[in-house]
Amino acid sequence: MPDSSDIPPQPTSEDRRTELRVPASTLGDVRTRLIGGTDFALLNYTPRSLYGQSYSRLLVGARVSVRLVTDTLNAVVKGRVVRSALTTVNNGVPSYEVAVSLEDAVDWSRAETAAAASSSLDAEAELVPVTVIVPSK
Repeated sequence: MPDSSDIPPQPTSEDRRTELRVPASTLGDVRTRLIGGTDFALLNYTPRSLYGQSYSRLLVGARVSVRLVTDTLNAVVKGRVVRSALTTVNNGVPSYEVAVSLEDAVDWSRAETAAAASSSLDAEAELVPVTVIVPSK
């Protein structure tokens, strides 16, 4: 029988709210979609939560699955909606801000590292001089 000290503690809702939120722009090209639903525009994330915008009305407590695709990560994560609020209505189309508490932690470090490497390569590419040789007539 496992000792109770061997079992990692589950984060409480207060722990989830104290985690450092990272802007989605740090992931580079990221695509997210609610499985069986619409696009989910990721705004920020932590290892155990997602925060973004959706055109779908999601009820607090609902279980959702979100497909996450970056250059180095292609995963479906499962979680529970902990916050959902109508934020705007443009031309009759509602938009909701949604917070999802994930069942399992996501290792974002691979995606962040790849995005940083890609952006540094882009920056280096801009600094490389180009010589154009024009043939004489």
